[in-house]
Amino acid sequence: MSRLLVIANPYSGNARKRTDPGTVADHLRGMGHEVDVHLTTCPHDATVQAEQAKGHCDLVVALGGDGTVHEVAVGLAGTGCPMAVIPSGSGNDFATGIGCATVEDGLATIASGHDIPLDVCALDGEKFVNSLGLLASGRISGGASHLWRWLGGARYTLAAVETLVKYRGQEVLWEVGAKDGGKEEISGRFFFAEICNGPLTGGGFRFAPDARFDDGLMDACLIRPVGPVTGLKLLPAASRGDRVDHEAIDVVRCRTLAFTSDQPVAVHLDGEPKVIPAGRHLIEVLKEKLIVRMGKDAG
Repeated sequence: MSRLLVIANPYSGNARKRTDPGTVADHLRGMGHEVDVHLTTCPHDATVQAEQAKGHCDLVVALGGDGTVHEVAVGLAGTGCPMAVIPSGSGNDFATGIGCATVEDGLATIASGHDIPLDVCALDGEKFVNSLGLLASGRISGGASHLWRWLGGARYTLAAVETLVKYRGQEVLWEVGAKDGGKEEISGRFFFAEICNGPLTGGGFRFAPDARFDDGLMDACLIRPVGPVTGLKLLPAASRGDRVDHEAIDVVRCRTLAFTSDQPVAVHLDGEPKVIPAGRHLIEVLKEKLIVRMGKDAG
């Protein structure tokens, strides 16, 4: 019998689609597991609970959206204790990327999936596992966080349209560090950047569709300013999973990525928004790994 800890955000997603933690626990107990449930009560609570699970649990289940996954992953990275995901949020990008797009997928993966070590990345030492967005991407996440949760994924679309109209980008110097130790500099005015560890971000957008969780690299999509009309044409293509090809777009694969701006930079880490000060910052793939139970058809 395996001992599972379900860490659930009782407010993730919207009320109509929210998955009941008690129902999930009953399903897992029916599969023969011993199950404890913890409902998060404040920011970073999930991280603390996940850190404490090492040595006491065989598997930690994150029940919620990308924010819950982020907190649980930060707590488990480098511990060797595996994480599973049952989606119950607005975007569920990480869950979909590991083959757990639905509650049923998540339960099936817990029963018969395989545990894989995945990359963990960091911005100035602050960890993320799915994606890091900067500039307009950070502004979109910040804007979406202030909209009504019942809008679901539409929050990001509305915030994106507002950002396209109001934001003009800023000057950035990028220092791209390749896996072989080579370096490249890219500079100019940039509007949007998404640093992808996995293939999905922002509620289903694929700015770097070839990104893999386990290749030791990040796929960075760097976009220079484009007009609102062009931007509104590119966004639907990215949301469909099509490759977004345009002269204003660079997609680079890297192990490290430093950037310098003389203005504060809006960012999000796995969808969690913040603003970082002007100056030089470092994004990197860490040596430590996160063990994740993946769906059979993922990875």
